Amino acid sequence: MAEDRIYFDVVVVGAGNAALCAALSARDQGVSVAVLEKAPPAEQGGNCPFTGGGFRFVHEGIDDIRRFVPDLTDEEVARMQMAPYTAGDFRQHLTTVTQGDVDAQLMEALIVESRPTVEWMHAKGVRWELSGRVSGAAGVPSVIPNAVGLNAWQAGPGLVRMLTATARRAGVVFLYETEMVRLIRGSSGIDGVEARDKNETYEIGCGAAVLACGGFEANAAMRVEHIGPGWEHAKVRGSRHNTGDGHRAAIDLGAQAFGQWTGCHATPIDIDAPAVGDLQVTDQMPRRSYTLGITVNVDGNRFVDEGEGFAEQTFVKMGQAILEQPKSIAHQIFDSRALPHIEARYGGSKRVQAETMRGLAAELGADPDALTRTVDSFNAEAHEDEYKPRNLDGLSTETLGPPKSNWAIRLDAPPFTAFTVTGGITYTYGGLRIDRDGRVLGSNERPISGLYAAGEIVGGIFYHNSLRAAGLMHGSVFGRAAGAHAGAAVRGQA
Repeated sequence: MAEDRIYFDVVVVGAGNAALCAALSARDQGVSVAVLEKAPPAEQGGNCPFTGGGFRFVHEGIDDIRRFVPDLTDEEVARMQMAPYTAGDFRQHLTTVTQGDVDAQLMEALIVESRPTVEWMHAKGVRWELSGRVSGAAGVPSVIPNAVGLNAWQAGPGLVRMLTATARRAGVVFLYETEMVRLIRGSSGIDGVEARDKNETYEIGCGAAVLACGGFEANAAMRVEHIGPGWEHAKVRGSRHNTGDGHRAAIDLGAQAFGQWTGCHATPIDIDAPAVGDLQVTDQMPRRSYTLGITVNVDGNRFVDEGEGFAEQTFVKMGQAILEQPKSIAHQIFDSRALPHIEARYGGSKRVQAETMRGLAAELGADPDALTRTVDSFNAEAHEDEYKPRNLDGLSTETLGPPKSNWAIRLDAPPFTAFTVTGGITYTYGGLRIDRDGRVLGSNERPISGLYAAGEIVGGIFYHNSLRAAGLMHGSVFGRAAGAHAGAAVRGQA
């Protein structure tokens, strides 16, 4: 190591939830820690600030979970119902949503360490609030959903602020607007990081590096390479800084690519949404009332089962499907019976309205004959009924391809309204292979000495779909594990 090279025992790349947990955990081991954040301070945190701050973890119900929310009074708790969320529940939900492809060892580590990690974060100064409640009638207890036990106070932005404040107090050094160029490997493992700030490129020596710098969702070339054609058009819902830097640097050193590199979290999003995430408007951009109408491509054809399930179960697949259509654009069409039921956030969208389908097609620039045929075919098998958006009503088409499995109600009450949408990408699923300690594995299945990873960059957890509030949870679990092991290894105790 050159004499003038600055040195930290552990260098963490990234400054979001997973990275900050890694930095704090490493400091718990008594080692020096630096955090390299590609973004300026105002944009710190990767995708974490764009989240609702929800955490999914094992707990025993409201009497157990109240210890994390000390502001709750006995009277408030007495009016609440919240079922336990068991390890079996967590395992079943994650296995189901990933169609059984989730890595079993990572899943078990996530489940077992979920509750201890929340307790650890609580001790580190993270403030929590209940994730939400459904109020009952007078005298009837409020029901609190149990799967997402807690939200960080003030959501994702609050989580970053709280963890950053604790890290600063603990002596973690933050280097902003500093990106990792490459990892440096010595004779015994990772011994440095080449970094670049606004002024120069230089080396930082280290005993270990933790990669927690997000996925590759903001890198259009990587999206096309790994997810496929059309994905260059995807709007980025989160950080513009998540460009796969960690993936590239680790794989260049022989790290094993792992997980579903062709998969990602996506959603239908307003066609006029910003090209990259904007905290002021991001939550207003998703368009998820498609279950109550039909969705057609620019040729006027349906291409997906809009009623396969509730939108919260299907919006990821819907966002992906839209990006695979011509021009990566679709139109969500509703009639006057459906329109009162759509989400309030549609209020900020441009809409096209007409008294006839041919008129609507003309306004959209679509083929009037094609759109009319599509709607006529749908109506021939659809039902005359009323919408019940919170019930899977079983009202389905018979022979249409694709079918509509629920809410197949005739689209025949003018005026007709259309909203133009595209796909927005939130994060990618493919990443690096790690063990339960957060150590990055090489192609030989052995750990690369001194190299760790946590957060979105980890592969093997999400496939096909994601599980709400499990993303932040696995980032914290493996960030904590990686930091602890890295710190102990540098001290010669791992």
